Amino acid sequence: MARMAAIGLRRDKQVIVSILHDLGAVQLEPLSKDAAAMLSSGREGDPYREVILSDQLLRMRALKAALPSYPVVQRYHFKSTEELLHAAKAIDIDSKVGYLERQKDDLLTRLKDTENNLRLVEEFSFFPEDLRILHLSSAHCYFGRAPSEKYVEFEKALEERKKDVVLYYKEDKAVTHFVLVILPNFPTQVLASLVQSHSINLEPVPNLSGKPSNIIQDQKNQNSEISNKLQAINGQLLEISKKYYATIVSIQEQLEIENKKSEVTDNFGLSADALALEGWAPKSKLKEIRIMFDRHTRNTAVYELKTAESPPTLLANPKRFRVFESFVRFYSMPSGDEFDPTLMFGLIFPVFYGMMLGDVGYGIVILLVSLWVIRRVEGGKRDLNIMPKPLRNFAKTIVRPSQMVKLAKAMIPGAIIAIILGFIFNLYFGFHLNGYLFHYAQGLHYLPSNGTFLDPVGTFGLKKLLLLSGYIGLGMVSFGLILGILNNLREGQKRHMIGKVGWLLFGWGIVLTGLALLHHNHINPVRHVQGVVYFGLILGGIGLMFYGEGVRAVMELPSIISHILSYTRIVGILLASVILADVIDFIFIRTLHHTLPYIVLGVMIFFIGHIFNIILGVFEPGIQGARLLYVEFFSKFYHGNGRPFRPFGTRRKFTVQQYNPEVSTKG
Repeated sequence: MARMAAIGLRRDKQVIVSILHDLGAVQLEPLSKDAAAMLSSGREGDPYREVILSDQLLRMRALKAALPSYPVVQRYHFKSTEELLHAAKAIDIDSKVGYLERQKDDLLTRLKDTENNLRLVEEFSFFPEDLRILHLSSAHCYFGRAPSEKYVEFEKALEERKKDVVLYYKEDKAVTHFVLVILPNFPTQVLASLVQSHSINLEPVPNLSGKPSNIIQDQKNQNSEISNKLQAINGQLLEISKKYYATIVSIQEQLEIENKKSEVTDNFGLSADALALEGWAPKSKLKEIRIMFDRHTRNTAVYELKTAESPPTLLANPKRFRVFESFVRFYSMPSGDEFDPTLMFGLIFPVFYGMMLGDVGYGIVILLVSLWVIRRVEGGKRDLNIMPKPLRNFAKTIVRPSQMVKLAKAMIPGAIIAIILGFIFNLYFGFHLNGYLFHYAQGLHYLPSNGTFLDPVGTFGLKKLLLLSGYIGLGMVSFGLILGILNNLREGQKRHMIGKVGWLLFGWGIVLTGLALLHHNHINPVRHVQGVVYFGLILGGIGLMFYGEGVRAVMELPSIISHILSYTRIVGILLASVILADVIDFIFIRTLHHTLPYIVLGVMIFFIGHIFNIILGVFEPGIQGARLLYVEFFSKFYHGNGRPFRPFGTRRKFTVQQYNPEVSTKG
């Protein structure tokens, strides 16, 4: 990333702004103090023209909101602002669309009224009289409903003022419907208290005449008539949309771009004949920017500036690893001059995830669900309605559909590794099935007889896995410290570099000493050379830490050991999953030898238990795998606190760029 400046003629300002916008490669910044002191503000222009642009943009937005969407099959190209405004003014459909919209709103209001009337009258159709008798000037009439057990108490409470009310009701099992007439002498506050205390729901009687059966038929006819009129209006709007929708959305997009261009000139500095701007751009784009300016402007020069300011961060990773950028951003965006750890995260995280899952069955389920989520969301069906509603609502409270896709893509390589390791561990939803697979390969003596290459719960397998996780921890912590040493060298921080060398020596000294004790080797420095080496590493490391980082580093000596041992949680989470699966399978198999109710219970435990274990297998390995990288690895070399690179530009959907960099470079 380079700090760049461009100086050109003031008359080329609009062309320069358009080139920068279409390139989408420069994050514009305010001018440095020295340049700003010599130049005036870049905010200038024709206020009348800006008002016209804003008015036309509001028009296009209103028309787009009123018209039904229609597929846009081609992109529009506007060569100038004048051509854009001419195209906007040529769309003379405001009055017609406005008239149809007013009619539509009126019909929708009437439709809602008829649907509400229909609902009420059908619900209270047991009332035998003409509803006209309920239209009283001196009394209030209501349709009401209440829970049946509450209605009895409500009716008894009304008995005390029997002369002031008229009540007609129909009993149901759960809900009692009634028609209530409140005469003038009944106190309003008493009615309000009774309604609230007895969970009564009251609605005013609609202003309709006739018996319920006649009203129902009349309202249905009105509903059908209104629906037909609405359909006709929607048809007219659709015809207008077929002709104008593509043009409207294209003009709207270009007008929004023109507004953005006029706002960005605040960052420019102007003199009588020249303009200047500053910003950040990828170094690889500077040549392209120069070519575009040379081709379309006169004497616009681009310079690369020297600055001590930290640049914004542009993450540029291979396509398959971009999904892991969100994990790094979640921790902290790398600063512009810092190493981006996304690639390492994308390589290491799936390995940790697969090791902690370690079951063929669970791996296949998570792989298939991940593929289904990706296909469902990226295919446009963002509702995920096939999922059970409670699970779907739970998922939506945690992440948005687009984030679900990122998580699914991140879990796919981990699930594949879990399938491979599950085959080695001989785990298929906790069952051991490799023996059956190898039954026909008994002649191949290099295959294990029971099909288990490494048993994670066996003594030998557990020791090997714990030792392996320890080596992984030592390797990760050492690699992180080495990266930190290289960062300190690059930044000229020699004391911090020496401190990290001390951490590295101390960690290796402790590990080598521990391994020697495990293997019953002699570590007495008086009698054995290896003891001198081990204690030399430990004491030398402490000395370098003290020199590089002071007393604070020495006080944190246990942390280096805890960070290395922390990687044994990989085995711990794997064991928890394996043991839980084994318990579920044991209960299931034992119930198969009992009566039918026990078998049904065992099947339920089997499915519910494994679903629960799979859910744990989605979250726990993911959280712990990311934590191992964030805390035990990133903390050794990674600072973060960067700001994202936000280039000036717009992602176009309906319009064509005015200045195409590919055409200009080829020409």
